[in-house]
Amino acid sequence: MGPFSSIRQLIRQPFADRRKPLGGTWRGTWRATWLAAILVVPSVGRVSAQTSPDLNRTDETAAHGFHEPTHTLEKPADLDAEAPLDRDAVVALAVARSPSLAAVAHRARSMVHAARAEGSLPAGELGFQAWNLPLTRPYAVGDADMYMVELRQRFPAPGSLDARARATAEDAQAVLAEVATEERVTAQRAADAYADYVHGRQDHALHHQHIALLEQMQRAVQARFTTAGARLADAARVDLELAKTRRSIARIDGDIARARSTINALLRRGADAPLGTPREVGPETVRIPVADLLARALNSRGATLAAGARVRAARARRDAAEVEAHVPEFTVGLGYWQDPMRRPGVGATASMSLPWLWGPQQHRLDEAREREASERSSDDGAGVDLQSEVSVARAQLAAFEQELTVVHGEAVPAARRSIDAVRAAYTTGNASLLEWVDAARSVVDLQMEETDLTAELAHAVAALERAVGSQLPRVAVLTPLLTEEHP
Repeated sequence: MGPFSSIRQLIRQPFADRRKPLGGTWRGTWRATWLAAILVVPSVGRVSAQTSPDLNRTDETAAHGFHEPTHTLEKPADLDAEAPLDRDAVVALAVARSPSLAAVAHRARSMVHAARAEGSLPAGELGFQAWNLPLTRPYAVGDADMYMVELRQRFPAPGSLDARARATAEDAQAVLAEVATEERVTAQRAADAYADYVHGRQDHALHHQHIALLEQMQRAVQARFTTAGARLADAARVDLELAKTRRSIARIDGDIARARSTINALLRRGADAPLGTPREVGPETVRIPVADLLARALNSRGATLAAGARVRAARARRDAAEVEAHVPEFTVGLGYWQDPMRRPGVGATASMSLPWLWGPQQHRLDEAREREASERSSDDGAGVDLQSEVSVARAQLAAFEQELTVVHGEAVPAARRSIDAVRAAYTTGNASLLEWVDAARSVVDLQMEETDLTAELAHAVAALERAVGSQLPRVAVLTPLLTEEHP
């Protein structure tokens, strides 16, 4: 007997008598095969009990907004042109109607579906075989000696599907963090446009007040003409100052129109849609310490949250690659056998991969480890950017606040006292018109500087909120600059 005789005997033994009912060794093999399949399917054929709720929460968040956004309105109504215009309403409406936010949210939901796909078993396979067709007539399927129909299912390494589903779920969380970032960008754009609109209207009112003062000067000059105490040069100087002020008003009207167009564009309204009068609110600032701002940013800043999610996604992919590099995957099949001359039967097949011998698994594991290290470095970089942007934004806000306080509390009152003194001196003939005009110009220049700083302060607050990643509580710095209604 040759060295391979015993092996050939083992191969032939199960087919020695095809009429013999299935039993004995085959019955034991059949039961063992399906018992193994029953044990393997629960571990590789579904997403884990921890990952599945995470996917559901991610899907729900993408559908209704990122972590309870402060500005999102589910059914935003249009602005009432007759009602006072409110900054928070403008920002909320801009965020709710932002198409870029909707695009990112849909991308996040698509990744949730991708995560569920990653956690699903591969599609089953249905195969058909016809054995021993005539060589001269391979198309004669009816002359085959054996027909077999087999249903096969591949089972990846246990835990690999859940790890890859978890990785894609973390990628979806990173996209949701982009939603938070985009929300703050949109909110900042809306807040900046509102600040520019308010700034323009305040400058418009200040220049009209200056025109009223110049007209008072005209009347004073005309009164002096009756006593021969005025010169024609004085009247010409007042007329020149009036012309310059009206030119400034024309420029300011253009600034107001641009701010209005920007607001309407953000709100997806017509470019010429009317806006109400801005609500009179004094300059506001944020008085939260830098350390507390940094702590808030860790929990709400989109870039930081996205970096953390990408680290977790890379870690999950590394877990999947480790499993696939060290644990084989299995394929189980159930077949129906039909010999045209004999009784039908069933068969079971099982196979497994050999990742220890060769294949790309080890290289993919090395790739996953390097990618995880890269994402960790990016996460560290995001922490540096967070600290830098928040600290710089807070320092700039404090500088504008201090400068505005000095201008409002010292410079403007001093200029007003100066103009009152010059007006009184002019009526008694102890001051020239030029001195009065210069004093009036100083007052309006300082008031415009105050409105400029107020707008810069509003921009700085919006920039700080964007750096932190959430809306911040504001406190008033000064009383409203203009208390009366202005056109």
